[in-house]
Amino acid sequence: MGCTGDGVRCAGARPAPHRTGGSRVTLPTHFNPYAVHVPVTRGGIPKSPPRDDHPLIAWQDESHAGQWVDVDHAQDQLQRFDEVLDRIADLVNPGVDQGSLVVVTGPRGMGKTTLIHQCIYRAILHIEQMGDDAAAAGFPRPITRHVVAMTAGYGNNGRAISRDENGEIASAAVINANIREKVFATLRAHFPNAGLDPSMSEERPFKAFGRISSVLAEQQALLFVVVPHIDWTDQGSLRTQFLDTCLSAAQSRIVLFVEISHETTETAGEAVEALMPNDAVTHLMLGGLREGDTVKFSQDTGADHSDPDEAPLPTWQPADVRELRQACHAVADGQIREGRTVRVTARDLNLHAAARDPLQLQSLRRRPVRPYPRPGPAPADPDRQPHRPGPTPGPTPDP
Repeated sequence: MGCTGDGVRCAGARPAPHRTGGSRVTLPTHFNPYAVHVPVTRGGIPKSPPRDDHPLIAWQDESHAGQWVDVDHAQDQLQRFDEVLDRIADLVNPGVDQGSLVVVTGPRGMGKTTLIHQCIYRAILHIEQMGDDAAAAGFPRPITRHVVAMTAGYGNNGRAISRDENGEIASAAVINANIREKVFATLRAHFPNAGLDPSMSEERPFKAFGRISSVLAEQQALLFVVVPHIDWTDQGSLRTQFLDTCLSAAQSRIVLFVEISHETTETAGEAVEALMPNDAVTHLMLGGLREGDTVKFSQDTGADHSDPDEAPLPTWQPADVRELRQACHAVADGQIREGRTVRVTARDLNLHAAARDPLQLQSLRRRPVRPYPRPGPAPADPDRQPHRPGPTPGPTPDP
């Protein structure tokens, strides 16, 4: 699965497709601000109901850009990615002859896939601005097209490319071949006359991606490849060898994003340390939720938090960004069904936590209880207009 296009344009020298505390989005009163639409890439395909858990693909769906929130110091990681953007001209310079490998590590459910696509979004904006600057100076655009090859779809689930016909973990050679096949299929769809024979995907990684690099140069294009986390049977040597292979694939005009899930930052450091030092490698690290992230998420997603000084019960803290979005979505969905204005408060989240059986907390961490109990009607807010209920889009829960 992949896409190509001219992207979206920005007016400033440095793209800033992110929002910080205090900015707001105007939404229909019946719309759940925590719901995420699956991007539609082909005309005639109807939009499915929005979900309570889906990566934000801002480069594919502009509405996703307004839903991104800086929690878990994600903005710091985007600023680190700016170092790649500063060198993006080198990626298309034949004299440099080098691409970029971006390794994104962090616990499961903390938004690694969203961070990857946010980086791609920023890169596309940067490419457009770079082209505008070149055109204004009377030079041709150095990059006229971009292609995104998602080797495991929007969900970026590694099982899609890492399992054999028996459901067992495949060998590293098979996994690498599956990645190449996905990339070649994407490129053939966008460059049907470029001579990309299917047999090329069977070549060794370095040679195969060398051919891809040559085609990209002919098309004046830049390729972004998104590779999911792989649950290797040996998280040590096999993962290191896989990253080495990915680095060899990151050739001129190719930016490779590789996701690695882990439980500790030490594990993440070990995964990337063997590749360092190398100018072609960038390591972006996510951790756990920090104090204040719950309030920031509610405020910046387009809903209100009426008691920002009050925190949720200390006995319940979201396990990750995924659960935080699902919990807020569940609260907002209930308020919409009741014809109320969406306003997620600490009290609502505490009710969400109290509705759970403490003995089953671990099994429920990623599936909010719904419907949730309410103590009665909320007090009237004199500053708000009466809410007119509208049609409610039903969420499609992920398994």
